[in-house]
Amino acid sequence: MKVVTGEKEFFKEIAQVKFEGTESDNPLAFRWYDENKVVAGKPMKEWLRFACAYWHSFVGNGADPFGEPTHLYPWNAKADAVERAKDKMDAAFEFITKMNIPYYCFHDVDVVDYTNDVVENERRLQALTAYAKQKQSDSGVKLLWGTANLFSNRRYMNGAATNPDFQVLAHGGAQVKAALDATIALG
Repeated sequence: MKVVTGEKEFFKEIAQVKFEGTESDNPLAFRWYDENKVVAGKPMKEWLRFACAYWHSFVGNGADPFGEPTHLYPWNAKADAVERAKDKMDAAFEFITKMNIPYYCFHDVDVVDYTNDVVENERRLQALTAYAKQKQSDSGVKLLWGTANLFSNRRYMNGAATNPDFQVLAHGGAQVKAALDATIALG
């Protein structure tokens, strides 16, 4: 797998992590997982389809109910939502390719910040979908799954598809449609 970086390298001095076996003393090496080792007729990489979860690795801010965020990421510096999301995606694909992870997965709102305007949200997601498609092409990393996050925003406190407020239901429907379009476009 080719390592893919953006204009800025976020994980400097970290080389691509490779299998080195149980005798390796390299803290950034696979000792047991050899993706090419054949087990029951298939290589391990076909049995274990590892994916990097976007939210868990690049979005969660480390805050708890009693404190402020503790994870202050360098890819969150830009003011423009789309440009900030591109930096986050650059960091994600750099990490994913350095770790030799063949797949990634995401929630729509983890890829790019959303507003209350469904048209603007779809525009933003389409811009990042095109960017992700290029990153996938450059790296060979594939999308395992993508989905709409219909639970984190307070608008969904009474549900999304089951919400008694038609405005919320319509917003959720538009969000699902945009996420499906993005997921299909990314294969």
